[in-house]
Amino acid sequence: MSLRCPFPHVGRRSRKSDVSGREELLNTAILLFAERGVANTTIAQIAAAGKVTPAMVHYWFDTRENLYDAVANERIVPLIDAVWTPVDFENDPILDLVRGLMQRMFAMTISTPWLPSLWSREVIQMGGLLRERVLSRISPEPSLAFRQKIAQAQARGEINPDIEPELLFTSMLSLVMLPQASESIWCQLHFNGRVLSTRQIENHTIALLMTGLRANQPQGGAR
Repeated sequence: MSLRCPFPHVGRRSRKSDVSGREELLNTAILLFAERGVANTTIAQIAAAGKVTPAMVHYWFDTRENLYDAVANERIVPLIDAVWTPVDFENDPILDLVRGLMQRMFAMTISTPWLPSLWSREVIQMGGLLRERVLSRISPEPSLAFRQKIAQAQARGEINPDIEPELLFTSMLSLVMLPQASESIWCQLHFNGRVLSTRQIENHTIALLMTGLRANQPQGGAR
């Protein structure tokens, strides 16, 4: 059922104000989704946080489904695309390529600190309300080219043969997202309240990953 405001022309704003108001409200909704989860966030809560009426939320997004689509299309998917965009699969040395991906992933979370929590809550979990919206809109081609590049580097002896090309990008995303999404819990349980900066997490993660990727590492369990 449509949730469009029944009086869309009453007190209607200028086009410029419409655009900025919509963007601000979308940002507000994303912050609440990351904090509370999509299913636990109401239109009334979004309106209150955005200092507008619920009718204005309906005016800008029509339905909850359209709001979810906007979060996926206009916020999350472009971030993932931007991680891949500078990659030159033909010419980038493999370790430089991986390092660049990791650096851009961390830059992405620094510029959008809501992303790790939202990604963990609503994208990677089965039943997450943004899962299909995001995954169906991400092109599979860069991931496929990346897996092929890793396999080729392994064949040349440049990459640890124990690395699974099919799992590497997912592992990289997890190394970036999970520590930031669960930072408060892990700090409380293991770090005696010490808070790690995003830069410290980045340095640790890249060092861990780059060391594990290099060839001539001690091999794992028996084949």
